[in-house]
Amino acid sequence: MRDVIEIKNDIEFIKALKQRGGETLKKCYQCATCSVVCDLSPTENAFPRKEMIWASWGLKDELLSDPDIWLCHGCMECSEKCPRGARPADLLSAIRDYVYKNFAVPKFMGTALGSPKYLPILLLLPIILISILVLITQNWDLNNLFPVVNGPFRYKDFIAHGPIEGLFIAGNILIFAFTFWGYKRYWNNLKCKLNRPRVRNFWQATWQVIIELLLHKKFKQCTTNSTRFIGHLFIFYGFIGAVIATGIVVINILNIFGQILPEEMNLPIRMLAGFDINNPNEVREFFGLFVKLFGILSGFLIVIGSLMCILRRYNMPPEKGGSNYSDMLFLWVVWGVAFTGLLCVMFRLMHTATLGYPTYFIHLILVYFLLWYMPYSKFAHMVYRFLGLIFLKMYGREERKANSFVLN
Repeated sequence: MRDVIEIKNDIEFIKALKQRGGETLKKCYQCATCSVVCDLSPTENAFPRKEMIWASWGLKDELLSDPDIWLCHGCMECSEKCPRGARPADLLSAIRDYVYKNFAVPKFMGTALGSPKYLPILLLLPIILISILVLITQNWDLNNLFPVVNGPFRYKDFIAHGPIEGLFIAGNILIFAFTFWGYKRYWNNLKCKLNRPRVRNFWQATWQVIIELLLHKKFKQCTTNSTRFIGHLFIFYGFIGAVIATGIVVINILNIFGQILPEEMNLPIRMLAGFDINNPNEVREFFGLFVKLFGILSGFLIVIGSLMCILRRYNMPPEKGGSNYSDMLFLWVVWGVAFTGLLCVMFRLMHTATLGYPTYFIHLILVYFLLWYMPYSKFAHMVYRFLGLIFLKMYGREERKANSFVLN
């Protein structure tokens, strides 16, 4: 007598995937072309064919516990070669977006970041908080909110560094707590569907994934979309550089190791002047110049990389794929953070406080929007993908060999 297998399909889940960009999933007739053309699809239990089937049937639990959704790096070749226009890459993106929202803590924040109607409310919170910090610095003088300054100026005279860092640290502690909770829930939900033992422990897998991410190994294997590879590479390393530069500045502001950066430094003049390595003050100025230039270079990488990704998405033919709201919001906010940051540097060097102060105000709003809403936006994929790839490494889930077209 055969075992009875109960399939629990979720119609609302199918509707949610369609709303997130997977509206073509029902066109799939399971020909497996997507798995054949994918350079990252393993020989055993090949993807994304099975994900297309599960999504079409509404098997929510199967997909939310499936680590294979992180094998996809968005080259779009599967969507381009699909004979039915089912666009598997868009469906996988929709599933990943659903994961961010489903495991978010609190869940209503995931819903808010996934809908444009909530954007004004989400922006309102950082606007109010940053405005309060400005008023504190300006002694609650509404008429002097953006003070007119002639000549050299400092941004800390507009918004004091202490309250900014205090708000930043306190907010991040709370966000990290929510983030860890959501990621832990997701990790506990992942399942190995291959009935095989682990081949690596967590730390071995983590190290291998870190190396692959730093080298962008998987992106290189997606040979059909070089623009996305370069754009993502610029954003990735630009963001790492910006974090390092910002971290050094914050450490200097908090005076953790003493004043490691100079209070004032005219960037163009110091670039042309020599440094005496035997003079501690000049060594400090040299280090300050290096940090500033490093931060500027990182900002340029983010601006160029995010703009490349944005233009690629706008110019993508409909038959190859589309972009959902979460993806575009994330890219525009990342671009806005880097672009306004570079403008702040330029206005400071030009001694133009009239433009510098409002730009700095917008920059801080975008920074807080990006970081405080990280667990609920596309930014969360940075950690979710990391966890998913670690899980796959632990169970030896490797990509197929060249010219191998074994499908299950």
